[in-house]
Amino acid sequence: MATTHLEDLPSHLLVEILSRVGDSGDLASCRLASRTFLSLSRLVTSVSVSFRSASTSPVPFKSRVLNLVSLLSASPLSLSLSLSTERGRASRDADSDDDDGFWFDDADDLHLMSVDFLSTWLPLVCERLTELSVADYWFQSCFRRSDALSLISVLCNKLLKLEVRNAWLSVDGLKPMLRLSSLTLEFIRLDDEDLEKINECFPHLRFLSLIGVGGLKKPHVCLSHLKTFFWSVSDTPKSIAIHAPHLTELHLSCIEPKFFSLETPHLSLLDLMIERPSGDIKLGHFQDLETLRFRSWDYPKLFKVLNGVHTVKTLELNVPYGEVPAKLESGVVMISDFVELFCGLEELQLFGLARYLIYSGDEDVTVCLKRLVIEVEESDFYDFRTISEVLKMCTPCVVVLMFSADEPPASIKKEIIDKYAQKFPEFRWR
Repeated sequence: MATTHLEDLPSHLLVEILSRVGDSGDLASCRLASRTFLSLSRLVTSVSVSFRSASTSPVPFKSRVLNLVSLLSASPLSLSLSLSTERGRASRDADSDDDDGFWFDDADDLHLMSVDFLSTWLPLVCERLTELSVADYWFQSCFRRSDALSLISVLCNKLLKLEVRNAWLSVDGLKPMLRLSSLTLEFIRLDDEDLEKINECFPHLRFLSLIGVGGLKKPHVCLSHLKTFFWSVSDTPKSIAIHAPHLTELHLSCIEPKFFSLETPHLSLLDLMIERPSGDIKLGHFQDLETLRFRSWDYPKLFKVLNGVHTVKTLELNVPYGEVPAKLESGVVMISDFVELFCGLEELQLFGLARYLIYSGDEDVTVCLKRLVIEVEESDFYDFRTISEVLKMCTPCVVVLMFSADEPPASIKKEIIDKYAQKFPEFRWR
């Protein structure tokens, strides 16, 4: 039987294999294996370059990036490039902070969003670049304000996806990027208080993720093409507004906004955490909403401003982490409220909330479900009253008991399920 060597495969398959190698160091090793690999490596379309603190490579990280980009610059194919650094470094332990809880590395050898560094290699591949991901080294980037966004917007006219992490970004000189459809900013200090420049310069975004973005005061997202949005807002902004007429999936967490407004009529999934909704809340009208996830200490306030939620099939209710506010210890949700509000409900999920439900006056209220999911906390292992009260309100359905992270032994779980199954045999237990 003839032996088939890897090099005998068609060229396009070899390029696909090399593109999936992932790391530039491994790609370099492949290039040294044969002349065929050396030649075809220039056609690779996806490359990841990562700094590892334990690396013994004599080549500086920035030089590695420049060498690799120079190699790929001759190809006419589109390119996806990822640059990242680890949090720790061999030269200093990132966990051994100074007395003030923070230290700043005054070197710049890993400051990847430096305009000087980007200017050395970005012009070589900007016409080919369709995806760019940069995870900067925070201890070198946090006090260095970068105009990298402006440079990228000027050079990378074909960019479809941009991800930046761990940096301080200016929006001065930012130009419209009409092809960009996906933007991720994580742990960013952003000089765009109201997100005005983001709205103006990235008008065709379909995916947006803002996680740990600081520097915001009254952020207002106004993007007409946006479909999916992940947003984790600190407790600094007191005014939050989203106008996205075609948004279908929203994951939003905030603390205590004084003004909160959603104009998102076509949402199908809303995952919303407002720990203390104390101000003016406007949730608009939802005509396509099917899945609703809430985490809050004041459900009555949220329920009062909900409109058009008769389409909701799955409702998940959570309590925030931490202690219950004293004024809410007697309960946070009236059963009759959501029974009337969510008349098309098929699945109800209760996480950490069962003990805060209010049953007074609800004797005649019946919850018709297909599936009920309840988190079983440690206090419920031998006290069955809380969950039993919930079951008394429901017509027979499938019941799923979810145990918390500190799971009891299998014997105790079986004992709990058997106990409920004996008391409520008409339900189906999972």
